[in-house]
Amino acid sequence: MSEIQHLETFKATAEGKGWPTTVQITGTEWTVKVDEPVEDGGSNSGPNPMQYFAASLASCQNEQAQVVAEELSLDISKIEITLEIDLNLDGFMGVTDHSKDCFKRASLSAIVHGELTSEQVSQLGEKVDNRCPILSLLRSSGCVIISSWTKA
Repeated sequence: MSEIQHLETFKATAEGKGWPTTVQITGTEWTVKVDEPVEDGGSNSGPNPMQYFAASLASCQNEQAQVVAEELSLDISKIEITLEIDLNLDGFMGVTDHSKDCFKRASLSAIVHGELTSEQVSQLGEKVDNRCPILSLLRSSGCVIISSWTKA
């Protein structure tokens, strides 16, 4: 059994009295609003939790790509990441009594700009996909991951 070498704890608190919910990221100056669209009963004053989750995945992929690019001495000028996450809302909506296996498919596409080869982009993408903790969370949930890394 290996010892945990780099453990960091992330904290947040939330307060909701209807819509929106205010979330304070503990230990920082950031407060974010979490809401739902008007058609879902919210006031549309901020992203909903799944939109934050999608943004978290996209930004985690980008940050991990910067780390890996530096490790591999790759000259990247820009990375364009788009993604879609398919989520079964049956548990959330009370159709079933759980949200187990609710993540169905995550499709990620990264277009990498810079002075590098297609082989280097493939190596970058493989390392990023293997090391991104948010993508790992989806993978361990049974979600089908479709990832494409291409040179611009």
